[in-house]
Amino acid sequence: MSVAHLRAMFDRMVIEKDATAVAKFYHPDFQMVSNGMTQDYGAFLASHQGVYDTAISYSVRYDEDAWVETGDRVAGRMWITTARPKERPTEIEVILIATYREGLIHRLWELTWPDWSRLAAFENYES
Repeated sequence: MSVAHLRAMFDRMVIEKDATAVAKFYHPDFQMVSNGMTQDYGAFLASHQGVYDTAISYSVRYDEDAWVETGDRVAGRMWITTARPKERPTEIEVILIATYREGLIHRLWELTWPDWSRLAAFENYES
């Protein structure tokens, strides 16, 4: 797969807050490990539905020099800024590796700073 596919996922799903896009970008056997927390497809989908129903908004920027793609793997560095009304935006640095199966994201490993799961903006994110 490609960096372009991963970026399309962030544009369509994250920035637009469209949890229905999970089925378009993620394999049914998907698993994510993020800062030591593991989620399967069902938990990932439910968690995104919960957060996307809030007033949170996202913007994304990419470290253009830190992306590698080969065969069924993509790795990179990016920043996701989250914002909610009456709160200062939070910029989260993300280092990730994604593998693909059948053209869909199958495994995702990421480290973030700060740890996104400890931010108040994700209080509706079930782990």
